[in-house]
This record gives sequence, C-alpha cells and structure tokens, in this order.
Amino acid sequence: MEKSLLKDAIKKYLLAGDYSGVVELGRKHKGILRQLISLTYDKGELVCWRAIEAVGLLSADMGQAAGLDAIDRLFVMMRDESGGNPWSAPEMIGEIIKCDPSAFSHLLPVLVSFREEVMFAPGIFYALARLALSRPELVLPYREAAFLSLRSGDPAVRANAILVMKNLGDDTYASSIAALADDGARFVYYDGKTVSNVSVGEIARQTLESFGGQRG
Repeated sequence: MEKSLLKDAIKKYLLAGDYSGVVELGRKHKGILRQLISLTYDKGELVCWRAIEAVGLLSADMGQAAGLDAIDRLFVMMRDESGGNPWSAPEMIGEIIKCDPSAFSHLLPVLVSFREEVMFAPGIFYALARLALSRPELVLPYREAAFLSLRSGDPAVRANAILVMKNLGDDTYASSIAALADDGARFVYYDGKTVSNVSVGEIARQTLESFGGQRG
C-alpha cells in the first residue's frame, strides 16, 4: 500500500476510534509507527491524541523489543537539538509504558527527568496522570513534583499536575488545588473521547469534587 493511502487508512481508523484496525495494519505493513508519530504534532486535533494512544497499543502488540526501540527513538528525538523534537514524545513514551509497565516502568524516571524542559513538561504530567489510573504505585514517587508544578506558568502543566493527583485519588494537596479553582487560563484537553479547550479551574473543581468537595 502506498504511504499516502496507508496514512489515510490510519487516520480513518483513528477517527473512528478503531485501534484494533491500526494494530492490524501494523501487522501487515512496516512503518506504521513512523506514520503514527507524524500525526502527533497538532494537539488541537483529535487524530493527534488518538495516534498517541495507538503508539502504545501498537508497540505492545509488536513486542518488548519493538517497544524498547520505539522508546529509545523517541528519547533520541527529545535530546535532539536540531529542532526536530516531537512535541508529543513524552505522551507517546507514557503510552508505551502504560501498555506494558512490567517491561518499561524502569524508564519512567528517565522520562520524568525531562520535566524542566518547557516543551516536554505538559506531556510528562499527562503521561503520569494516565499511568496513575492503572499503576498508581509507579506515579506516587512523583507526587511532590506534581505539587511543585501547580505553580508553573504553563496552564497545561498546572492542569495535568492536578490530574496526576486526581487520578491517584490523593487529596494531600487539596488546599493548593483549591487555590486554582478560579484559574481561568485555558489549555487543550483530551478526555479520552474528545478534544476541547477547558480552564485550569475546571480541572481543579472537578478534582476537588472527586475528593469530596474540599476547597482547602
């Protein structure tokens, strides 16, 4: 299948939420992972977030060696100073770890070590929030890092740091989250189904409600 037709087929599956279709394409055609990565640059598009999820699922289907190769490739891109850094690399690495934590959780500290880099911080806390839902014990060591990031100048970092605590079910810093309940700064938010622009305050209030309505 020609690359352009293959990419169109991937997009069709992603927009339909048919991840099994993407995985099946990956079994039949080489280069699907590269195609998925190429779709992860525009965070305002649903296909971007679906492609990020598909990277994890496809890597898991391909096996641990392929998953490790993909993570290594993404880390190389993150360290690349030529300007070719993929903005969604942290999210993709997070999805690969999430889909096979027994094989890749040892690489989570490496991912988190990039959190001081402005372009990667939102994705790192997004990845931690996602992982917290299924393997909270892996994310607990980064709870304080999330707390410190509530003061970030980037609304996506603040919101994703809140989501780390929400998904951990950890109200330790509820009062600090409550202080952001009226934060009107907006960011691109993917809830697993749709992409929208929401405020940090909305995320803070939802999180407080999940804690039982605490406001500090």
